[in-house]
Amino acid sequence: MVRVSVDDRRLQFVRAAARVIASDGVAAATTRRIASEAQAPLAALHYCFRNKDELLQEVYHFLSRDYAQALPPIANDGRGLARMIEAHALRVWARMRANPHEQVTSFELLLRRIRVDPADEAQALQLNRAMYEGWISSTIDLFSSAAEAAGEPQPTNLEQITRLFISGVDGISMQHLADPDDERSSQLVELLARSLARSLEY
Repeated sequence: MVRVSVDDRRLQFVRAAARVIASDGVAAATTRRIASEAQAPLAALHYCFRNKDELLQEVYHFLSRDYAQALPPIANDGRGLARMIEAHALRVWARMRANPHEQVTSFELLLRRIRVDPADEAQALQLNRAMYEGWISSTIDLFSSAAEAAGEPQPTNLEQITRLFISGVDGISMQHLADPDDERSSQLVELLARSLARSLEY
């Protein structure tokens, strides 16, 4: 039997949890169901994670912090911020098309705050903030580096542009998941990128 490292096993369970949440919702994502999806022993899941909450926290991290790292690289070729906004929008959309369950899982986790017991709401809210901060900080760094490499000034509204970028991708994703239309959605993603580039302020 091939031995699986703890790190690889943890990632296996995190990915399995994301698939289960996307298909069945957070409430149905029991540790037994996740272990079954991962085709791994339940005991191995409990060895990697103390409880379901710890596993869910890692799913949040996977979909925020690790998500950006998993995207294909973009050459920072000095063509500036507008070009980077477009290139990043296109690669994020390609990832969403290839792994739609990740977006569904993100929505499920973000909405969890309004479904938990009042005593758990503060923790759920903090996890939501952490997920968005992961997306926002990594995207700001990407956009800022593109402007710097091209010798462009930093926009004064870069954070707002970044938040609107993420909101726009979320909205287009929701529409596409509800009513798939590849051509329409791709056009909307391109329009979003062009509109944001024209909205930069200095």
